[in-house]
Amino acid sequence: MSVVPHDPDVLGEAEAVGDVDPEANDRDEFHMEEMLREWTDEPPIRHDVYPESENEENDDEPGRFDTHVRRGDGHLYSKQSFFSGVAFKEAVVDYALRTGCNLKQYRYDSDKIGFKCVGNDGKEDGARCEWQVYAAILPKDQMWKIRKFIDKHSCIPNGECEMFKVPHIARLFVDKIRDNPEFYMPAKIEEIILEQWKISVTRNQCQSARKKALQWIEKEYDDQFARLRDYAAEIVDSNKESHVEVDCLTTDDGKDIFNRFYVCFDSLRRTWKDSCRPLIGIDGCFLKNKVKGQLLVALGRDANNRIYPIAWGVVKVENTDNWVWFVKLLKEDLGLSNGEGFIMMSDRQKGLIKAVQLELPNIEHRMCVQHIYGNLKKTHGSKTRIKPLLWNLAWAYNEKDFKQHLEKIFCYDSVIYNDVMKTNPKSWSRAFQKVGSFCEDVDNNSVESFNGSLNKAREKPFVAMLETIRRMAMVRIAKRSVESHTHTGACTPYVAKFLAGEHKLASTAKVSTSTNGMYEVRHGSDYHRVDLKAYTCTCRKWQICGIPCEHAYGVILYKKLEPENFVCQWFRTAMWKRNYTDGVCPQRGPKFWPESHRPRVHVPESPEGEDNKMTKAEKKRKKGLNESPSKKQPKAKKRIMHCRVCGQADHNSRHHAKDKASHFVSQPSQPEPSQGSLTQA
Repeated sequence: MSVVPHDPDVLGEAEAVGDVDPEANDRDEFHMEEMLREWTDEPPIRHDVYPESENEENDDEPGRFDTHVRRGDGHLYSKQSFFSGVAFKEAVVDYALRTGCNLKQYRYDSDKIGFKCVGNDGKEDGARCEWQVYAAILPKDQMWKIRKFIDKHSCIPNGECEMFKVPHIARLFVDKIRDNPEFYMPAKIEEIILEQWKISVTRNQCQSARKKALQWIEKEYDDQFARLRDYAAEIVDSNKESHVEVDCLTTDDGKDIFNRFYVCFDSLRRTWKDSCRPLIGIDGCFLKNKVKGQLLVALGRDANNRIYPIAWGVVKVENTDNWVWFVKLLKEDLGLSNGEGFIMMSDRQKGLIKAVQLELPNIEHRMCVQHIYGNLKKTHGSKTRIKPLLWNLAWAYNEKDFKQHLEKIFCYDSVIYNDVMKTNPKSWSRAFQKVGSFCEDVDNNSVESFNGSLNKAREKPFVAMLETIRRMAMVRIAKRSVESHTHTGACTPYVAKFLAGEHKLASTAKVSTSTNGMYEVRHGSDYHRVDLKAYTCTCRKWQICGIPCEHAYGVILYKKLEPENFVCQWFRTAMWKRNYTDGVCPQRGPKFWPESHRPRVHVPESPEGEDNKMTKAEKKRKKGLNESPSKKQPKAKKRIMHCRVCGQADHNSRHHAKDKASHFVSQPSQPEPSQGSLTQA
């Protein structure tokens, strides 16, 4: 329908020629107002609300299907529908929690359930509460429906509720216990119930409810482990091009027993190859859940010299075969080839050393000084100066300093010197590190610290542990992305901290100029040659660290130059931003995992038998040679007491002291010989 515009000039001209009817214009204005009113009264867009219908019965019942959409509001009404009797019971529980009334079930039939209020039962006046609700399912109606509802209370809530039993408490706290099992202990659960719902429960009820909730959670996690291949499919579906391996062993009866697991997210792999130094730290740590084994991790370093996760996996035991498997997958994902130009930092685990030799023969494999010091301390625990001597040897940046510190160790103790030489100190001293990697690490503390942050995760069930590690990596990258992209300096905060440590010596340096951008720097009796154009110093610290040493920094201060211009590209803010541009994508829960239709994965049997189980105290430390065994062992195996006086068993030296004292007490007094002779005379 076309609408004629209401223009007075046009209208007057039209009336003059007799083409427009004034009543027609009034009708057009009326239609325009009706259209505007319809647009103004347009119904709002509603979500999760069933549309109204004229030909459906019982549409006058308010919220007829609200229970199917969301539960837990604690409201009941006549003719309310439920899919099952369990849903009806849960609705009554919600009502009891909301009102605090003492409800009790009085009808238990398979097709009929009823509850009543017993708040006034047992009182002397005999007045009983009239509240009652009754639901049933009829043959003609396949839905449970409230058939009778008397919503009238004559009682006052007193904190008692007979229907609030252990399963109901468990359902209320199962999600909270799953997230924080150590916090929600029986006493805390009892306190929360009384504070939030004004219902009094016993400590034993809360303890049983917590135990039942843990059983439900364990069953849930067991099902997730059985669907480990579906979890791997979810990783690939959420993070395209990621590499996931689920290795199983098939038994004679056709069961797939878990053997190994590996994951490397594509975003982490690409970021490390594109913007991280060619350094990989590798280590393993024990798992503390039902699936026993070792968690293997591989970490890099970002532009701020902080850890960057690359890949992780789980194996049943830390041996050569499993390390070869892990290193081989890491080699393929990161494109390490034969290892030329890359650095690996690890402890002296024999299986790992063999695996690196087989798969990455040309890699620079640095040994962790912390582990070497720990082994030497076990043998030479009484030598207190071994620690500074060993670390100074590791921190030597050039061969001359290395030899001087090695000579100090020889002068201190020749036996310690021989043990140090057996560890091949050239494999863990900075003096023999290849130039160009710009990483001066001599220990694997970064990986150890990452494993320490996973202590709580390693106690969780298998899939929950893997999800915790993934989520930690995702959140870590997101937080550091904000930190790096809001940083304004030319270099990362690590550079500022490094140069601050060099400033004191640099400011006292004596600088002598030369040609071709070269300078002579003196600290005391030491002289060094610094080349600002080549970014080198004869102490080799600048070449190894990538940041000006105290000698180069002294020249920079002398020339009044900007020290950031002499820092290598790995520590610049632009590189830091590239480290944290891409991150791990969030994943979906088990409900939405893709179904791979592969066989279920079963938990491997524990290598420890029932006879080899140890107590927590025995696992914590090893007992001494002469230490008494556990009290639970037979008496025949206990240490037998021996006397240090006579060497016999079953008594100590105090036994002889008692015998000696009793001897003197029981001995009668005798006259002296001289007295006897006088009497006889």
